[in-house]
Amino acid sequence: MNVTYINHSGFIVETESCYIIFDYFNGELPEFGDKPIYIFSSHGHQDHFNREIFNMFDDDKVKYILSGDIRKKIKSINSGNILFVYPRKEYELDGLKIKTLKSTDIGVAFIVEVDGAKIYHGGDLNCWMWQEENRQYNNSMKSAYEREIKSIAGETFDIAFVPLDPRQDEYYDMGMKFILSQCHILNIFPMHMWEEYSVQDKFLMESNNNLGDTKFYKISEKNETWRI
Repeated sequence: MNVTYINHSGFIVETESCYIIFDYFNGELPEFGDKPIYIFSSHGHQDHFNREIFNMFDDDKVKYILSGDIRKKIKSINSGNILFVYPRKEYELDGLKIKTLKSTDIGVAFIVEVDGAKIYHGGDLNCWMWQEENRQYNNSMKSAYEREIKSIAGETFDIAFVPLDPRQDEYYDMGMKFILSQCHILNIFPMHMWEEYSVQDKFLMESNNNLGDTKFYKISEKNETWRI
């Protein structure tokens, strides 16, 4: 598989049979071959979704898997090649098996099985704790996140895209550390970094980051590509 970082939480995964685009909202896209394209959007926030996705490819080549909250944003769009998905559900589309989790913000996280690989994209499912919030809020957020991740405890993922948000200060890595403690992740990519890529070095220096034998892919610029 090939993985390309677009921007923020946007990635492309190229498998043997298809291209999967996660959470595109802006940025340069590479050239695509003749394989079918599946565009996933985890929710309608402007840093995860852009209506421009409907103008980038020929309709006969692309299908869209969109969180249900996006439906009201695109009422004028022909929905013939759109699958709207909702939290804690399972779907099948062509050769893809899709499972969703409930975000701790809006929308869903995705688990996609294709060509023998299992891919996790967290969207805005994260442990959104903040220094400015009170203890009750942060404890509630922590419980909600851990409950959702525990629902997939023990699963193995070939690739996982997980938030590592520097705006959270001391809590920036809570979400990533917890999913690493619950799941076996072969290759992990940080996302939602707001282009503050130095947060990766901070995480890698943590003695208790729970990486173990997980390979951490450090991002330095847009449009980087890796062979997995």
